[in-house]
Amino acid sequence: MPTESDSMPEAEVTLRLAFWLLNRSDGKTHADVAIDGAHVRISGHEQQGKWVEERVVFDIRDFLESNGCHAKNLTDEWRGTYTFEGHSLEIKSASGFDVKVRCKDKYIKAECKGGPFQPKRDKVAAIYAIAIMQAILSGLNAESEELWVAVPDSPAFESYGRRILRSSVFARVGITIALVGRSGVRILRYSVGPVFEGRVDWLPS
Repeated sequence: MPTESDSMPEAEVTLRLAFWLLNRSDGKTHADVAIDGAHVRISGHEQQGKWVEERVVFDIRDFLESNGCHAKNLTDEWRGTYTFEGHSLEIKSASGFDVKVRCKDKYIKAECKGGPFQPKRDKVAAIYAIAIMQAILSGLNAESEELWVAVPDSPAFESYGRRILRSSVFARVGITIALVGRSGVRILRYSVGPVFEGRVDWLPS
């Protein structure tokens, strides 16, 4: 089983991106966050004739508390509304984008995926393919809307992300790739010529 040091769960990628965007917004802002219950805890069940024990995938309550996110009105153990450094966010299990935040003059909508920091090449390709497809299908392509795909920050995800962004076909889609790490977020985005890499404090305008 992957440990905290060699993987980043999808719920963690989602929350870290939401926190990062809120910290870069103007004034008080709200974030809508969608997290599937199976990305927090897997219930005991039978699979292929074998019993799978219940296990915690991601300790979301401890993570929220340790990052200064305080519960305001919960509907169960962790779903509901929270406050975070003067901002607000609502966590629920719903279809659609995993993170939605109005940041400056853009409405950013992100599809987030977790995974191991050192995945096999075909695993990286599959994760990107699913995330990009979901972002495109869920997006409205409004003028003020920016579509993002967020994945763990590792050499494997960065290398494949840069390869994707060099494609002129992908450039027309206009999706930003966010590399989410435990010390911050880096942005990869297509520009004329080389792939543009944003620093931790950089946000597309």
